[in-house]
Amino acid sequence: MITNLYLQSLVQINFIPVLITVFLLFFIYVNIKFETHLAKQMIPCVILLLFLIVMDNLDYYGYDSDMPQKLHRLFAMLGYDIRIFLMVGLINIAYGRQIKSKKLTKVTYIPAILNALMILPCMFSDIVFSYSETGDFVRGPLAYTPHIISAMYIFFLFYLAINSMRLDRKTEAGILFLCAIVTVMAVLVEMIFFLRGILMGVIALDITFYYLYLHIEHFRFDNLTKVLNRDSFYADVKEYGPERITHVLSIDVNDLKITNDTKGHAAGDKLIKDVANILRNELDQSCYLYRVGGDEFVVLCLLRSNDEIKSMIERMYKKIEDAGYSLAIGWETVTSDVSVDEAYKQADRQMYETKLKMKAKRSEKIAEKK
Repeated sequence: MITNLYLQSLVQINFIPVLITVFLLFFIYVNIKFETHLAKQMIPCVILLLFLIVMDNLDYYGYDSDMPQKLHRLFAMLGYDIRIFLMVGLINIAYGRQIKSKKLTKVTYIPAILNALMILPCMFSDIVFSYSETGDFVRGPLAYTPHIISAMYIFFLFYLAINSMRLDRKTEAGILFLCAIVTVMAVLVEMIFFLRGILMGVIALDITFYYLYLHIEHFRFDNLTKVLNRDSFYADVKEYGPERITHVLSIDVNDLKITNDTKGHAAGDKLIKDVANILRNELDQSCYLYRVGGDEFVVLCLLRSNDEIKSMIERMYKKIEDAGYSLAIGWETVTSDVSVDEAYKQADRQMYETKLKMKAKRSEKIAEKK
């Protein structure tokens, strides 16, 4: 018979996870028109989280009621599976931000699927777990399989955090480290002390914090080109400062107005996107690309040499020319005598001088043809 004590326990277990999930659903609903891609990534995780809450509660109810053992085993098994698939969902979002191949992210589901298959025998044998006549949980030989698989994913989460540090995404690295650490703590607490609802609440927090981070990141990027925007440029100048910024590049795309006037704004948008993709692909490590105007880009480079910058600019010109486009680049070195702001102004002047020279050469070629 369900007692008031049971109801109190039920409220304690569910209050925070349910509240977090409801908040997260509302937040995603409000922002989905601005962050459609992010919402599509997060909605499956939130749906799985809702299923986990339901499964865990049915599992807990099975301890305090006369629920048939097979049904109780089913709810417990699904709870184990959903926990791990939730971890995979979160990991895949982080992993997808670090690699270009979507096929590689799908590979991460293999251990979760194997875990689901390995604990399936719990429905008709005691090899994974069972319940005694008094309703107590009894571990079988394969009882720790979900914990081992969870540990594998947590190690991978640590790897992604370390890789985020390498990619100079310190905030994201901190969040991933925090998610991994608190998840480890939750798994240990539930496993050692047989406490209920701890991991469910931690997973809800992990998803929420990571979503909020990605939500903030969304507004740091230009919607058209997906490179960093003007606000990010000024914020990064303050963050990195002259101690780390060694070079500033000013870049201006040629013939955008002509393209817009003759081929339409859709063609102009394609031109800007194509140029941004080429520039981004040719950036050296620790160089960051920003779109600061319609056809204007800036690059900040950290701790690079002049030779490295010259080589990078040569690659950019070649790739842009091969793609059938044209742009002008100016650059300046940040020194103890030249501030970042002054270097940007000097790079801008050089860029316009280069642009004028390009126009002059083009005019000469047209005159020669005539």
